[in-house]
Amino acid sequence: MSEKIKGFCLHGREKIMPNSDGLVTRNTSVVEMDIPQLKEGEILAKTLFTGICGSDNSAALGKANFDWVERPRVIGHEFSAQVLELGPGDHGDLKVGDIFAPLAMLGCQEEDCPACSVSKWNLCPSKEIIGFHRNGGFGQRVVLESDRAVVLMNGLSPEQGALIEPLSVVVNALYNKCAIKPGDDVVVTGCGIIGLMSAEVARAAGARVAITGIAHDRDTRLKKARERGFITIEVSPENTLTAQLQKGITDANGVAFGNNSKVDLLIECSGVPQVLSEAINVVRPEGNICVIATYGKEVQINATHLTRTSLNMRGSMGSCRADYMVAQKLMLTGAFPAEHYTDFYDFKDITQAFEDSIKATNVKAVVKMN
Repeated sequence: MSEKIKGFCLHGREKIMPNSDGLVTRNTSVVEMDIPQLKEGEILAKTLFTGICGSDNSAALGKANFDWVERPRVIGHEFSAQVLELGPGDHGDLKVGDIFAPLAMLGCQEEDCPACSVSKWNLCPSKEIIGFHRNGGFGQRVVLESDRAVVLMNGLSPEQGALIEPLSVVVNALYNKCAIKPGDDVVVTGCGIIGLMSAEVARAAGARVAITGIAHDRDTRLKKARERGFITIEVSPENTLTAQLQKGITDANGVAFGNNSKVDLLIECSGVPQVLSEAINVVRPEGNICVIATYGKEVQINATHLTRTSLNMRGSMGSCRADYMVAQKLMLTGAFPAEHYTDFYDFKDITQAFEDSIKATNVKAVVKMN
């Protein structure tokens, strides 16, 4: 096909600090891209709305934990799209015109794969992530495997569809890893969209929730959390989460949060190594730590303390189709209010959307692609 479309492309590997002078998006550019011929099992879709993920930002900043991403690459794995064309092969019930959110991770689907054999493509060692292993949702058209397509439930908008993937990641973490119970006191560390989603889903499960951020987050992300009724905790090296819990934190009704400066569950979404190192100090014996974030360097943990307090620390990677279905239901029933957290940009302003997202001056950037 000779049609030309535009895409937001990752091409450089320069290590960039988010607070550095000049454009922090200089590893990226808007390019014209060719639409490849459809192969067996592939579809062509028009992207509708695409969200900027923290991993997109990390790749754009040239962080070491995303060095594996080949350049050039049109990034983006959180998006909604509409089927324009079905390529050769069987596509099941999928048809032209369907609006869907794609599974970010596609497994090898081999029968002897321990992950794929139980439909957990997110744990397949050979998985391919759209937007990293192949061009993704920041192209105005996208070619992808029809196996990825999860058609949106009736009543969900394409705008909401762009947030299904990150919400599914939180669903996987909280419902499958955390053993969260009504009445639990939960701290979410980090107030990016994964942290804010974690707070919402934890509260929907019956927990009382506090969420942390830094001074820079006070008037944006922490403000959004306060508006939703969450306890917000502004942390710094001089005023740590541990110290504030020891001094005592109360909710809006004046009721003490935590028990003897300890909480039942900590959900780590910040990606800051020191935050994870501190986590084991604030969770009660036999409490739970769930790690959703990834890190640009090794994290030191006091393993002896972990043992002596019998803590449960679990990581959570991505999501699978079942998690997408739960995420859609949470969105559809209002358990997660997407509109409260979303900042929309037109495609012509996509570089500004990334600048704002990297500098954390918005909450969740979603780009209208067409």
